[in-house]
Amino acid sequence: MTEKPSTANPPPIFDNSLYRRKVIRPLSKPVARFLYGIGFSANGVCWVKLILGLCGAALLASKSSGICLIGIALLQINFLLDAADGEVARLRGEAGMLSGEFWDKMTDHLPKTAMYFFWGYGAFRLTGSHIPLFCGILFAAWNIYPRFCAIETLLERLDKAPEVYRKRAFIRALKGSFVTEKSRGEADFYLIVFVHPPINPLTLFFIVEVFLNNFRFLDYEFTTRVVFIAVYTLVGIVNFARKTVRFYRLLHFSDRVSV
Repeated sequence: MTEKPSTANPPPIFDNSLYRRKVIRPLSKPVARFLYGIGFSANGVCWVKLILGLCGAALLASKSSGICLIGIALLQINFLLDAADGEVARLRGEAGMLSGEFWDKMTDHLPKTAMYFFWGYGAFRLTGSHIPLFCGILFAAWNIYPRFCAIETLLERLDKAPEVYRKRAFIRALKGSFVTEKSRGEADFYLIVFVHPPINPLTLFFIVEVFLNNFRFLDYEFTTRVVFIAVYTLVGIVNFARKTVRFYRLLHFSDRVSV
């Protein structure tokens, strides 16, 4: 028997990101009503945002700062539609369907992964150096890797030892994988509030590049795009290490349950 969508108790909205809460969420509501009015389903909106997001990411491979900005604009539209698809699901009474939420996440993370790769590839085309290409591949591979490993560990253990859900440490680790409150992870909470989404720093980077393609430091001249991706990568390495340590500590408990 096929489960029918229900409008009862749709999942709550958590918009920790100031940009998403103050800018994107208000803009997404009329967009969602329009898309709903012309017959779009939430999954249909996901397809549109996926196509626009991948096209935008691919444009970051260009040597032209102007074309890269067009790519960033498409990625911003992708982020807008990422908020609108949930609103369409609510209007259609499908907000509680986990299959829809899964597809939403797939079409959210694929363009983000492609964005990092093509950013690095574009810097490689611009300079001929393989270092930014390596940085882009690295970011594409690891941008959600620590959390994925943490959640996979929790779910595998839940499958093998179902009683583990009774442990407070299990619930704490699960909540810690999704930082919606400061108590679940202060550093991640503030990063989400002020930096999320990652396309915003890239938007600023490419705006700067339009006016400053190269700059000199001492007797050396550097390509702006390479400097940006190098700095971003260094920050990313630190953040990757921080998250790895954080999840390790959250998961540092046994599945044995005292009776």
